Amino acid sequence: AVVSTQSTGSSEFTLVHSVKLTKSSSSNLPNNMAVRTALSVCTLFTFLTLCMGDIKMIKNHNGDEPTNPDPCLRTCVGSTGHGKTTWYGGKGFVYTEIVMSQCGFVETPIVTTSLNGDNAHSCHVGMSSPWDMTNRSFKITVLGQAFTTIYKDTTWKLTPADAKHRRWNINWIAVGFIC
Repeated sequence: AVVSTQSTGSSEFTLVHSVKLTKSSSSNLPNNMAVRTALSVCTLFTFLTLCMGDIKMIKNHNGDEPTNPDPCLRTCVGSTGHGKTTWYGGKGFVYTEIVMSQCGFVETPIVTTSLNGDNAHSCHVGMSSPWDMTNRSFKITVLGQAFTTIYKDTTWKLTPADAKHRRWNINWIAVGFIC
């Protein structure tokens, strides 16, 4: 566990970060990757915790000035779970639904996403394009491999079994109003 005292003007609070690092025999990630991932999560958590009082929404999901009072703004983060995500789709695409009803949003929030996994997840299209967004959920569709200077073979057709085998998951951050 890592304990640190943080100060934000007139308030002082203590953060306790507890990180359990394990390496299963089926994982092909090097130890330093697991450590970097854990440190990134701790850094993101610390950043979000320190900034919670300073968040201001300028335009809402619809591009309008929000009418909700500032104290009602919430940042909510989550993940579909490394290797635990349920993927649907067909040959050439996969999608999943992210349920964020526990955040308590009263209207559609602003959502940022990323795709994580063991391999073959860095060259696809759609992973940062949420759709069918509501205050309770959204969906992400990942399309087949993009043609790049590294990945010139675009004949591979992505399937839900591929995403599951590679333990892909969606990490997300949502900012919206709760009152």
